[in-house]
Amino acid sequence: MDKNINIDHKLIEYIFSHTDNLHFVQKELLEYNESLGHIKRLQISILQANFLQFLIKSNSFKSCLELGTFTGYSTLSMALSLPKNGKIHTIDIDNGRNIIAKSFFKKAKVLNKIKIEISNANVALDKLIKNNKKFDLILIDADKENYINYFNKSLRLLNKKGMIIVDNILWKGEVINNNSRDKINTKIKNFNTHVKKTKINKYILPIGDGFYICWK
Repeated sequence: MDKNINIDHKLIEYIFSHTDNLHFVQKELLEYNESLGHIKRLQISILQANFLQFLIKSNSFKSCLELGTFTGYSTLSMALSLPKNGKIHTIDIDNGRNIIAKSFFKKAKVLNKIKIEISNANVALDKLIKNNKKFDLILIDADKENYINYFNKSLRLLNKKGMIIVDNILWKGEVINNNSRDKINTKIKNFNTHVKKTKINKYILPIGDGFYICWK
């Protein structure tokens, strides 16, 4: 049996106290999301955002694509880690939340690194493929029903040695519950099986709600 430890809030606080501090706008955005109630669950975890920042910096990534902006915490975190000439293209269908996200991007002075697109993700991906766009890092964190479509299209947009990161692939641990009747859980399990059969390097990282990490 593999060795693992339980990560509770006290341990997370310890981890944060021994790593780089969050940007002050990251902190403000986290506080804003806390005020949203149950919908705040759409935000990736702080540990996940920190991991994305690590990937960008350690691999010297310059171009990112994100499906699912929400209020912009993951977008902001990635933008802060990109070099001055780095760019992130973030896609979401909700204009209201994007206006909120944009206000935080401006405050952090990273708006010049971010292209915000209000669009259906499948339509936006098709357009990017048609225009032969390529990205170093692609984060998929949108509607779970379309995960397989998003993933397949993202493969065509990925640079050599690039990475695709997919969130929520453990679905609060429910992926191992064979008695679950949750339709989204079924969609995620089908997606995980699809990735398993895809000829690409892959690894599941159990932070937040689970990251599927895939790379060429």
